Amino acid sequence: MNYIFENVTKNVFVLAVWDSSWNSYNNCYFIVEDHGVTVIDSGKLQHAKYVEDALHSIGKSVDDVALFIATHGHEDHVQAATLFSNAKKFIHLNEKEMIEYPDPEQFHYELPDQGIFRDFDCQLVGYHTPGSVIFYHRPTQVLFTGDFLCFFGDPLSAGGLVSEGKELREAWLDYLKDGGVAKEHLPAFLEGLKTIQSFESIAMCTGHGGVLVGDSKEFVSELLMVGTEKWIQQ
Repeated sequence: MNYIFENVTKNVFVLAVWDSSWNSYNNCYFIVEDHGVTVIDSGKLQHAKYVEDALHSIGKSVDDVALFIATHGHEDHVQAATLFSNAKKFIHLNEKEMIEYPDPEQFHYELPDQGIFRDFDCQLVGYHTPGSVIFYHRPTQVLFTGDFLCFFGDPLSAGGLVSEGKELREAWLDYLKDGGVAKEHLPAFLEGLKTIQSFESIAMCTGHGGVLVGDSKEFVSELLMVGTEKWIQQ
């Protein structure tokens, strides 16, 4: 198993761990601030060593993590959070019954459906799981989409992990055109895209694979157009 650890923008870092069992990169993110480190998603339990290594490479440790927030409760997004004994851990209430974590009572189930949480805009999208949320970090203008919009199993762009990701954008459009999002999920997916479109983001941090930088509004507009056409046709 190998990993990539890169800067996304000032004080925001991505750790992408290659998971050969899933043939995909699993991503988690660190926001480094004066009052401590915020981690968004954590990887599987077996990824914990890489999380520790990444923190050490920027002069931090697991004890510096003050806040952990999860986009949803699947194992690859929450399990390594067992490292963060000093952190307050948050996830949406809709994930409480399905969270893949050994001690669910460690979590606070207080993320809003729509509203402000700390320095984030938080929005329930409920497409990937009932409690899937996206976060927009206001100070850095970075958007975290979790698995609502991700590149699971896709190779990285020729530009690397953090890039404009032209090939990835085109692949997502083709996936949507080919019916990759089932009809019954299209309304929730389209509403989530509209939320993403409302943020002035400089980077889109996904749950798996490539992190997109540069203009994302055009990409999301194209997804909305294709998705709306699919909904009308069906």
